[in-house]
Amino acid sequence: MSADNQYNPELLVRRFCRLYGEGGVSILRAPARINILGEHVDYVSYLPTASLPFGSHEHAMTMAVRPNENGKVRGASLNERFQPFEFSLRDIQLSDDGQSWEAFVFNRPVPAPHWSNYVAGAVSFAQWKFGARIERGFDFLIDSTIPANSGASSSSALVVLASAAIRRINRIDFQLAELAKDSSQAEWFLGTRGGSLDHTAICLAQRHHAVHLAYADFRAEPVRLPSERFRWLTFFTHAADKGREVMLEYNERAAVSRLMIPALIRDLERHDPQRFLDWRYAVTLLGHGTLKTADSLSGLLSQLPEAMTLDDFRQLHPRTFQECGAAFPALVNERLHQPLKIRSRALYHLGEVWRVNDAITVLRGAQKDQEDAMRKLGKLLNQTHAALRDLYEVSTAQVEQLVELLNSDSGVYGARLMGGGFGGNVLALTTAENVSRLIDRVQQEFYLPQHRDGLREGSIMVSTPGDGVSEISAGADKNSGSGFPEAANSVKE
Repeated sequence: MSADNQYNPELLVRRFCRLYGEGGVSILRAPARINILGEHVDYVSYLPTASLPFGSHEHAMTMAVRPNENGKVRGASLNERFQPFEFSLRDIQLSDDGQSWEAFVFNRPVPAPHWSNYVAGAVSFAQWKFGARIERGFDFLIDSTIPANSGASSSSALVVLASAAIRRINRIDFQLAELAKDSSQAEWFLGTRGGSLDHTAICLAQRHHAVHLAYADFRAEPVRLPSERFRWLTFFTHAADKGREVMLEYNERAAVSRLMIPALIRDLERHDPQRFLDWRYAVTLLGHGTLKTADSLSGLLSQLPEAMTLDDFRQLHPRTFQECGAAFPALVNERLHQPLKIRSRALYHLGEVWRVNDAITVLRGAQKDQEDAMRKLGKLLNQTHAALRDLYEVSTAQVEQLVELLNSDSGVYGARLMGGGFGGNVLALTTAENVSRLIDRVQQEFYLPQHRDGLREGSIMVSTPGDGVSEISAGADKNSGSGFPEAANSVKE
């Protein structure tokens, strides 16, 4: 199935006009994010981390959208699970005293779970960044073949689409890299403080390529990905609960990675200057792709404490603890005395750096022997899954059952949990000719015992690498009042 026939544009426009009235309609598309390697490292600051995602050619979220002059944002979905909503631009109260975006989002109550929050976050960030230039609201209708809460980033796709829409409707120029960065920060509106992996992949994806995202210098490079013979399948296990407890789990890992580990490493500079210099040198080499530093880096990280409470951390690093309290107030309030794992999280990060580096080397030589390259890539998938399970502890019993089933198939090169974890999608690499047989087997052995039909419920995606966010169709001529600027402001570069 191609990206062009995964949805019915006439139906989408017809339903949109039934909801909001006749007139010009534009349609934006954001692909499902499929991350091959480099999970849970986009918020790591102390290592030169990277990821290797692509945008699905076959699966995406589409937004039919039109500006309005009443200053409201009105949203609906073809999926009846997501009820229509509306809010006014005036409802969003931003401080006019130069308050930072972080201060705004983390000094306010976390909003109650609702899909409108992803749109409100995008609109709020645009208002914070562009001020009075945000004058017009918009009406929109969503269609999607990305399962919600699955690890394929349907939420980030919605944030990117809303971010693009509010800019284009108000005639604000932007670059795709800028849109990705802004969208990642906009999603903090929901109370999490994740990184930019999902949004960057959604914005910068290219057909037949993965995107090598290097976070240390915000570099994104296309890497050719064999796609004629091979397919990437994602199988949805169960929804990753985005409730309070799981949000705390996400934020715990982000706080440990972003703030606590770097502060503990800086302690070396005072207590063991030579070891600190060794660390800096090894990290520099790693950033240049020199992997012979592996033993020295893992040895240094193994000296980190196994676990530490935030209360103990406060005694050692009061200033960094204050930063933690500002960014993760619920975590500090509810887990001040609970030991947070340190060493295993750091060893996971380092291992993922090596695996992404290995994958890039493998793919650059893939034209010589694609079969051998994909087998090596599959082994790296399995290694990442084991580390996500054992070191990062984000797997579940259902996920483990499915990974074991997939890896028992002789036509599967590798499989792993994809996304934030605690449920969601499992990613598998296989051949085109094995797709139907593999889907049948997973249906019989995994979905059917749960009284589920994986295909009918939309829990199975078959993907090849496709393009990023773009405008793919319009329901009326450019001059009919759609309100979108011309090509100079096009989403697609």
